[in-house]
Amino acid sequence: MPTADSQSQEPPRPKIAVVLSSGGIKPLAAIPLFEFLDEEHLPIDLLVGCSGGSVMSALRGSGYGTAKILELIAKVARRDLFTPIDFRAVLGMAGLPFGRFNTRTGLIRPQNLKQALYEMFGQRRIEELHPKTLLQATDIETGEGIIMEQGPLVDAVYASSAVFPLLPPIQMKGRWLGDGYYTSSLPVMEAVKRGMDVIIAVIFHDPINTQANSYMACLSNYYTIQGDAITRFQLALSIDMHEHEIIMIKVPFKNPINMWDVHHIPEIIETGRQAIAGRKADILSAIHTFSNRS
Repeated sequence: MPTADSQSQEPPRPKIAVVLSSGGIKPLAAIPLFEFLDEEHLPIDLLVGCSGGSVMSALRGSGYGTAKILELIAKVARRDLFTPIDFRAVLGMAGLPFGRFNTRTGLIRPQNLKQALYEMFGQRRIEELHPKTLLQATDIETGEGIIMEQGPLVDAVYASSAVFPLLPPIQMKGRWLGDGYYTSSLPVMEAVKRGMDVIIAVIFHDPINTQANSYMACLSNYYTIQGDAITRFQLALSIDMHEHEIIMIKVPFKNPINMWDVHHIPEIIETGRQAIAGRKADILSAIHTFSNRS
């Protein structure tokens, strides 16, 4: 017969991972998810982020609450982060005299963006974050997806978000790293490989802009198509390999939102709140099922 001690023991808790996709400023839509998990006293064991999702993962891993996250984003998400223009790179892109464009070049000089990231994270290192946080980048010389889990946080977040051709790559530990979007816009596989039991994967999805009439709008469409294709393939493989639960939450946006569109923050959070509200029961069910099975 079970003893009194065995009856009083709590059921085993699953290891929970939250994976956030790329999406510029849109990963702020994950705030309602974090609030829900906190309300339910469900600790996160692993955060994994890519590009915009890496910014949100780093903010959460730094211990910031909702109010501080919104304060920081409103302060640093400005259009002037994406200036000044590197005119030699622009000339080089067009093949004009005096221009220069190569694998280490971007159309924008990144000092303003790096300063904004420093205002967010200071001298923190990735390995200091809690819970454990992984950030996805891409080695632009080999095409290999790179998971960063050590090193200066500012450099890692920049690398994960350095989207070609706008931002130049950054050298870290002998590798030239750019946006993780190119190899895994939703790095679910990392949570599977780390033995997480319940994985909550959030996609912040822009629609295809059928009326695109600018270079940036057309480029955004191609990024969306590429990201969707990579995500479908990697998600199918992750589900096949995973032993427990992967809960997908798709946060659909009606219109494209730029990184500096801070006036859309209330809409972003409300869109996330609606998407997450529809999956709360699934999250709780996955956790209870694991506990009962164990």
